[in-house]
Amino acid sequence: MITKVKANKSFRGTTKYVIEKEKAKIIGGNMYGRTTNELVEQFTLSAHLNPQLKDPCYHLMLSVPKTDRTLNDDELANLSQQHFVNVIVLSRLQGDDSQVKQPDKRIADTKLKQLVDEFIETELPAYDFFIARHSDKEHDHTHIVASRVNNLDGKSIRTWNNYAHSEHSARLLEREFHLTPVQSSWESKQKAMTRNQLERVERDGLPGEEIMRRAIEQVAADKPIMPQLIERLWREHQVKAVVSYYGHGGVRGIKFGIDVGSVNEDGSPRLLWKQGGNLNKYKCSFTKLQTELGINYDPKRDDSEIKHLNNFLESVDNSQENQQLISTISPKKAQNIPETKHQTNPAKSDVEQRASLKLINTIADFIEQSAVESTLIETLPQLTKQLSEYHQNLSAVRTTYDELLAAIAEREQLLSQRTVNAIADFIEQSVVDDALSETLPQLTEQLFQYRQQLAKNKAVFDGLDAAITQELQSHVEKKAISSISDYIEQSTVESALTQTVLELTQQLSQSQQQLSAGRTIFDDLEAAIVYLEQLYRSQKPVDAIALNKTPTLATDKPKQSLNQTAELYKYYSADLQNLLVTDRDKEIARKALLDNKPAEEVEEIIFTSPAGWTADEARALVIIANNQLASIESEPEQQLDQKQQLQSEFLAIAVPIAVRLINWQLRESGQNSLIFKRATLEKQGRELVFTHDERGEIFRVAVNRNQLGELEYSPINVGEIEREDLMLWQKVDRVLQQIIEESLQQERRQTKGMSL
Repeated sequence: MITKVKANKSFRGTTKYVIEKEKAKIIGGNMYGRTTNELVEQFTLSAHLNPQLKDPCYHLMLSVPKTDRTLNDDELANLSQQHFVNVIVLSRLQGDDSQVKQPDKRIADTKLKQLVDEFIETELPAYDFFIARHSDKEHDHTHIVASRVNNLDGKSIRTWNNYAHSEHSARLLEREFHLTPVQSSWESKQKAMTRNQLERVERDGLPGEEIMRRAIEQVAADKPIMPQLIERLWREHQVKAVVSYYGHGGVRGIKFGIDVGSVNEDGSPRLLWKQGGNLNKYKCSFTKLQTELGINYDPKRDDSEIKHLNNFLESVDNSQENQQLISTISPKKAQNIPETKHQTNPAKSDVEQRASLKLINTIADFIEQSAVESTLIETLPQLTKQLSEYHQNLSAVRTTYDELLAAIAEREQLLSQRTVNAIADFIEQSVVDDALSETLPQLTEQLFQYRQQLAKNKAVFDGLDAAITQELQSHVEKKAISSISDYIEQSTVESALTQTVLELTQQLSQSQQQLSAGRTIFDDLEAAIVYLEQLYRSQKPVDAIALNKTPTLATDKPKQSLNQTAELYKYYSADLQNLLVTDRDKEIARKALLDNKPAEEVEEIIFTSPAGWTADEARALVIIANNQLASIESEPEQQLDQKQQLQSEFLAIAVPIAVRLINWQLRESGQNSLIFKRATLEKQGRELVFTHDERGEIFRVAVNRNQLGELEYSPINVGEIEREDLMLWQKVDRVLQQIIEESLQQERRQTKGMSL
């Protein structure tokens, strides 16, 4: 298979080219859109998660040779998806596993397959992509257009070495799908010579570039170190390899030279020089010699010897005699160099004499160089000390630099997170604005009504507060006649009155906060307070004797005996001994009412309290307990009513929109389901089912149309509903309406263009 891969910044241009081309068809992916605008809109949302990324659009192409069998849509979609995942997984590898060009180092196929399967299961849904098939040529091919940004964490797919990853993925898929294997680019660099090149070789011999290339391959076969490679190229093949350095000491590059028989004007041989990176079609740069041919290079170990070899190679020509000098320049390699035997004649020619003279000069230079080396040996300890100090300073600077990098990384991460939050807020802002614009008038009206009711309650509260103040003052004044009411224990009355006032004040505060739910309680409390006020005001000294009499309870049924009511009071107060008398009697009244005791019977029980309540006071305590029970029972009913109201409101909005949406989907693509970001809408026969990934089934309704064509639905199951669901379906309604309008406009333009 032939493969191409590219990252660029234009989602619109790439998408338009892929899906609007003749005979183009989308056959796979995870995106809901089918038009250029829909797909670009979804791509743009993911790109906003990483705004610093300059080229977020990822475009991959796979082409199956026309000699292979024709693959159907499902096979091509599966093949393309695996290719996309292979490239992502390979881009994440590090160390030897990432060396796809070296079979002895790269990741094993079985291990890569395991990583790919795990990625498809857990991470692939986080990347937006679609696969399109083109059938406009003799052989079909597919295009994969994807966003490089992960929708969960905002991180991007690495593109380093992506072409090599793409080629390696193609080789794996060829074996898996039984397709014709194709050589990767790094395996086919040594191409066969053309016909013209072969004719030139027969006429003139191998060209210089080919000689040097073959010499490098032969010498590098056993992976020597860099100085050995340079030495053997000269000794065995008369190829010069000169390494150049920058001023700061780093390697700049390497060039290769060979004598091809031409001469300069002064008669000296002219060499053909080629930079390593430009040597024929086979890359022999200083870096490629290490990464692709396995030449070992260590700057500390090799640089000194390489520079000696450079000086030697630049000072000699390519005559056979000069090869002997290698053993002199590199004494430690002398034992590995075979001696070259020459047959010399007694009478030397001028050329031989000239060569001997050069040899003598070279030996003299070597002697001078030895003296220089001795000097260097003497100064080496001082240089070593200076170098140690330099390394210490460099280590301190490096620590500061690392701290600076860490601070920058932390700052970049903070800025990235702020950007993500700002984008998320921007995406949701439109929905929030729409909801506010719709609910704000209603909330304003409700707030106005609440303020009116609060003002009314405030007036009642002020009146109640004045009445309580007056009642307290009246109670103080009545202390003068306390001797008339000897049977009432003064401390009990004061405690009961104080506790009653506090209880009423607390209930009134709750009534103000929950006005709609507690209105009935507030009215009952107000009536009870008014009743107590009238009762205490009616007490006068002339009635003191009457107060000593035990009041009677008027009931329609026979009264219980005093012993029976006392026993009941003792029964209900068994675990209430630690409460104040007022709280205890109210709790006794509440327990008796929960046992379905009639109010009159409960009043009789309270009447037997040691507090010595009157009949009217006992009746007031029963009224308070009854109102408390009523408020407790009304809260669950109110919550249930609110939940039912929310469900009815949600179904009334969502079901008609869902029917329109699924009908449009069936008409456009023939599919009966739609995948949202975190939910799925599906048509199952006559039922529509909307399921959330986290909350499960939101609603399942049976949908029909009556004889008048009106939509009717009946809920089968309604799950957990939130207020955000209402805003979601309102947003879906607007998006669907926009898509339908754009489709109609496009149909009108096409119809208008075809009319004659």
